[in-house]
Amino acid sequence: MKPLILLDLHAQSEHQQSAPTLMFFGDPHGDLEPVIATVEYFRPEAIVLLGDIQARRPLHIELGPILKLTEVWFIHGNHDTDSVEDFDNLFGSQIADRNLHGRIVEIAGYKVAGLGGIFRSKIWDPRQPIEKAAFQSSDAMRRTMKREERWRDGISRKHRSSIFPADYLQLLRSGPADILVTHEAPSAHAHGWQVVDELAETLGVQLVIHGHHHESHDYLAEGMQSAAAPFRAFGVDMGSHLAWPLGPQEETGSGGPV
Repeated sequence: MKPLILLDLHAQSEHQQSAPTLMFFGDPHGDLEPVIATVEYFRPEAIVLLGDIQARRPLHIELGPILKLTEVWFIHGNHDTDSVEDFDNLFGSQIADRNLHGRIVEIAGYKVAGLGGIFRSKIWDPRQPIEKAAFQSSDAMRRTMKREERWRDGISRKHRSSIFPADYLQLLRSGPADILVTHEAPSAHAHGWQVVDELAETLGVQLVIHGHHHESHDYLAEGMQSAAAPFRAFGVDMGSHLAWPLGPQEETGSGGPV
């Protein structure tokens, strides 16, 4: 799908112009203007950024124009720990507490669960049993490190966007939920993970939405997911968004992220 731009907004149908409840945005990678423009136009109750935000200034400043228009929530992605600036502009912002990673929050009437970051085999290869992970938690990893190896007296900056078993298990035991947002994809994607499916099924969610791969997918409509699956899954491309609930036309399988 092509990224949403302002010209596209004026081509939406009258139904689509009505305020959606929730909007999910694919990886911004520093470009938050499409997010701001879309929120100013559609006025959703809340939005969720799907990781790889890489804000160029603290996130509360970057999104300042819309903080009074909508609730802003996010999960982090692997690139949000690429540099000190990427890290601090997200995790040091005044809305850092809006990170959904490892918890379930009621947002716009839905219970939304979040799993940020990516799987890295140095921490946990999710194709292997969870008890075989090299480190069960970030604290366990920290204890193995010499003081000079630590970053800000903790684990390396890079691995602060790694998924640890403890994060996953905490979320697994926190259900139920209605929606699961992840940076990693479920198994319907060629580079997705079965453990994301298992998390979604255990939480009892209706919907899984992910970023990371810079591809827009309606897995059901594209025949990549069975109609008998316990949840519906979407991928959202960089610069695109998904509005939820879907409109009547989209419910038939002809729609998806734009």
